[in-house]
This record gives sequence, C-alpha cells and structure tokens, in this order.
Amino acid sequence: MPLRGIAVFAAVARLGSFKAAANELNLSPSAVSHQIRALEEELGVELFRRVSRGIRLTPDAARYAEVLDKLFERMRRATADVAAPGWSTPSTNIVRIMTPPSLATHWLTPRLPAFIEAHPGVDLRVFAVRTADGNAEDFDITIRYGDAARWKGQARPLLKEIIQPYCAPKRIRGRRSLTATQLLAQPLIQSRENALSWESWFGQRGVAYDMSDVRPLQLDPSYVAIEAAVKGVGVILESSVLTEEHVRAGRLVAPLREAKSPSTSYWLVPLRKGARQATVNAHKWLIEQANLA
Repeated sequence: MPLRGIAVFAAVARLGSFKAAANELNLSPSAVSHQIRALEEELGVELFRRVSRGIRLTPDAARYAEVLDKLFERMRRATADVAAPGWSTPSTNIVRIMTPPSLATHWLTPRLPAFIEAHPGVDLRVFAVRTADGNAEDFDITIRYGDAARWKGQARPLLKEIIQPYCAPKRIRGRRSLTATQLLAQPLIQSRENALSWESWFGQRGVAYDMSDVRPLQLDPSYVAIEAAVKGVGVILESSVLTEEHVRAGRLVAPLREAKSPSTSYWLVPLRKGARQATVNAHKWLIEQANLA
C-alpha cells in the first residue's frame, strides 16, 4: 500500500493546493506532484483535474478523501493519547537552501559549523542543485550562479570571483610563476560547468591552442576537478571562490601572476513575502559570510 502517496493525497485534498500541501509536509511542489502521479498510476484512476484556477477533485477522489480524512483524524487522536505533551507542535525552524553543488562543497559547508553554533534551533537543509535544474519555488533560500546579464535585477550580488588557473605547488617546481605558453605544456583539467574554457582562456592571451594536440582531462563536477588539482593531477581553470580554502592552506597556487578584477557570479534570490524568522536569519547570515569573504 503506497502510504506516503496516500498521505500526500490527503493533504492536497484537504488544502486544495499542491503548493500548500508541500509547505505543510516540508516537501517541494515537484515532489508532491510526483507522489500524486505515482498514486494515480497505482490506483489506475485520475484523482485531480487541472482547472484554470488550480485543481479539482474527481468524484471518486472526493469520496476517497472524505474517508481518508476521517481515518487520519482517528490516527491523530490515537497518537495524541499516547504521545508526550507538545509532540504535535509544527516546526517553523526548517530552512531549505538550494545552492550550486561546488559552492555547497567548497564555500558553504566549511562555514556551517559557525551557523549551527549561532542558531542551534534551526533545522538547516542544504540541497546541492545546478542552477539550470533548480526551481526556487521549491526552497526557502536560493543561490544562483551566472553573470550580471542573467541575474541583475532578479537577485542581489552575493559573491565575486576571478576565473584563473590553479595547480598544486609541485607543478611549478619552485618557480614563482609560469607563462601562458609554459602552462600549455602542463596537463590541463576542465569541467563541463566551467564559465570559461581553456581554448577561450589561451585565445585571450594570444596563445595558439590546437584541439588536436591539447586534450584536457574532463572531470565533473567542478569539485572533482579541484580535488584532482590538489593531488597534482594537472592544472584547473577555476573560481577563486571555490579554491579559496585550498589556496589559503597552500594546497593550490595560481601559477600565473595576472592583475584581474573580480566579477559577481553568485547571486542570492530575494526572500518570499512572509518568510519565517529562521529563514530570515539564515538569509542574513549568508550575506554576512559573503561580506567576510
């Protein structure tokens, strides 16, 4: 028996909205839709009809929902009779953050202990999702990746980065720096998610880049490429934000000395109206951490 799908259906039927049910159950709207589709396939009947202003129960589903509502009420009463006082108080401290995977690994995760210590009552849930795949409506706080042309006016600047080569210190063998031509002789690593390709980077410096001679090692996602560079596998073309911790620890160095201004690449989507205090606190904390970076 698909108990999870039945519980989700009962919530949608009672609240009259996939979104409202998602908020009550601490699920994403897409997860609610998936559960309803799965239940419809299991039962072999249509439960909801999509109408211009939302959804409407089919006649069979309305009768089903009425029975379930009575059953769930009996379950709630039975549970309340044996549970400790206050067990049913809903949590308002869950905060769901969507962030690009590499930012979650290299920037957010190292800072989480400080957040947990400062906000011990907040149930923080981090979802590492690519910007192209994530729906901000499914989360309380959303961090996006891209340039100003894409996100200016829709989100506030959070972090600036410089895209440049990085490698393990042993790769430059004691030299202070390498030239772009010397770098071309090094094993190169690239990721599909890189904002700048090696071909473009060398082209900007007037260095011939022959695709038939130079075959960078493809490693995805970015955090895999960064770890490979730390281990001395080759040279990456990566973000100063994502490599910050390794550079500070001396595990990575920038083999070329170039003067380049950082540009905003990570953006914080504004909070929805009526955001809970725990969400407001987490949003403010992210801004404070970015200002310290």
